Amino acid sequence: METQARSRIEFRVTYDGVGPVFWNGEPASFGLQDQLGVLHQGALDADGAVSFAFSLDVKPGRSDAPVFLGPFAQGPPAKRFLYLGWRNRDGAFAQRISLPLGSIGWDLIRSALSSGDPLVCRLIDKHPRATSTGANIGGARHVAWTVGTRNG
Repeated sequence: METQARSRIEFRVTYDGVGPVFWNGEPASFGLQDQLGVLHQGALDADGAVSFAFSLDVKPGRSDAPVFLGPFAQGPPAKRFLYLGWRNRDGAFAQRISLPLGSIGWDLIRSALSSGDPLVCRLIDKHPRATSTGANIGGARHVAWTVGTRNG
């Protein structure tokens, strides 16, 4: 196995977008969703993007691939992902976007652990889409994970 112990990894996800086509919620109704369905607000960056800083634990799975654990890790162990969500005023989700964690390998994890810096990604979503029936198109958005810096 790559690593025997569970380790804590810092993350920063930045959403640079305009939100769903159809949404009647408030800015507080957008966030990183935890396993209980609660949306956690991010911090507004100087460029207008919203960043979410959080941590997840990681351990080797049955196939030796990394398995992420924690309140923001969604889905089965071999296919973990994060959710960004928008709720309408009635509490129903207007849209959820999933960010897969499967492309994060041990080399990237070791690099983040040794540097003390977070794993980061930036989702650019300037052209949201909806179906002809008025449903927002969510689903998975693949992002490039890198080791960022603690201050930026």
